[in-house]
Amino acid sequence: MRFLVFAALVLALTGFAQDAAAQRSLSTGGQMEIQSPKKPHSYARVNFSDGTSGERFSLKAGDCVKNNNDCRDDRERVEFFDKRQSIRPGDEHWYAWSFYLPPEAFPRLSGAGPAYTFGQVHQRGSSGPEILFQLFSGGFFVNLSNPYRLDDDPMNPIGPYRQVRIARQSDLTNRWTRITLQARWSRNEDGFINVWMNGRPVWSYTGATTNADDPLYFKYGLYRSFVSRCGGPCPDATVFYRNVRQGRTQAEVQ
Repeated sequence: MRFLVFAALVLALTGFAQDAAAQRSLSTGGQMEIQSPKKPHSYARVNFSDGTSGERFSLKAGDCVKNNNDCRDDRERVEFFDKRQSIRPGDEHWYAWSFYLPPEAFPRLSGAGPAYTFGQVHQRGSSGPEILFQLFSGGFFVNLSNPYRLDDDPMNPIGPYRQVRIARQSDLTNRWTRITLQARWSRNEDGFINVWMNGRPVWSYTGATTNADDPLYFKYGLYRSFVSRCGGPCPDATVFYRNVRQGRTQAEVQ
């Protein structure tokens, strides 16, 4: 029965497509590595009936990754990361990805529950993520971490330096959402960030964007943090992605 639901979802996605051409997944180029509990439901490549292809990420209660302390740190995930970690402070970089929340397979969030992350840029070492795109019950937010303080305690994180709501959950459900991110990663005031959603500018920032000199790397998939806030087993959750790209110029991610 579960398979039939997912099959129907893959077919249904066609009607909400915004990206016209099939595109090779960023994860198939050899530069990405997956963090996953590696269960049968965790991850799959999928083909949509309009000829495009994509990826399915799914979480069930207890899907923490044991070799990176997720189980200890109240996290669950199935998420790709760029293992090259070749972006350096001072670099300008572009990222773009499309994701889809199926109404039949992603929970309607309410109350003080966990956060769901659909894309982040992380920094090697102990400084944590620099920017996260997170869904809470209150909406979908861009969260910029504090560029002046190290945030090395995942159980007691420093609050965001900037937090901007760019959508409601209902704006993301049953439709494709395209995020484009331009950033110059810098410890100085010459840093900047620009964010577009579905081609519309939604946030800009100028100033320091990172708090360390370590390399940075992009991550995408399905990441659930503070799962204990569910008050019991968290519900099943699924998200679809396609046209995930990164590069040095805007043209490389269009």
